[in-house]
Amino acid sequence: MSDRKPNFFEGFKDPFEMVNKLRIVFYSLASLSVPFFTIWYLQNKNEELEPIIEPLGKVFSGITAAIAVAVAIVVYMQYQKKLKVIRKEDSLPYRLTMLLKGQCFKFIPLAIAPVITVVLYRLTLEPLMMGVYLFSLILLAMSNPTVHTVISDLRLNKRDKEIMLQNIPFEETDMKL
Repeated sequence: MSDRKPNFFEGFKDPFEMVNKLRIVFYSLASLSVPFFTIWYLQNKNEELEPIIEPLGKVFSGITAAIAVAVAIVVYMQYQKKLKVIRKEDSLPYRLTMLLKGQCFKFIPLAIAPVITVVLYRLTLEPLMMGVYLFSLILLAMSNPTVHTVISDLRLNKRDKEIMLQNIPFEETDMKL
């Protein structure tokens, strides 16, 4: 038996522990820009804030939104390719470990767009950039992890689906990592 301590992506004892780790990562990344946006929006609304640079215009805002969409499309396509590999594994705990890693790497690029757009909003105080920020948050929110999205992504068989839904500890099954 190895004395190696499992890393963040390993060593969970039941399915909900993995989903909880996944949600911690998701909500941490999703919430990065929210306090800044809230403060800057309220300061701007109370006319306590001046733009740092001139507004960049509708074209720049449109390009920024298009880049956010393009990044989301690429990230989702890469994630779908990873899912095909993950689904071929036999062990549910191992598939969940691989899914946790894949989802985390999907969240990171999706979380960068709101950060960039909120900074651009602060620099310009352009209302259209605020819309692009909210749009980029929606693109990220489409990845909100739940037990049901995990089941759907992995296309689990009936037995594994019941283990997930009933949160049966892996030690009570024949599944070991």
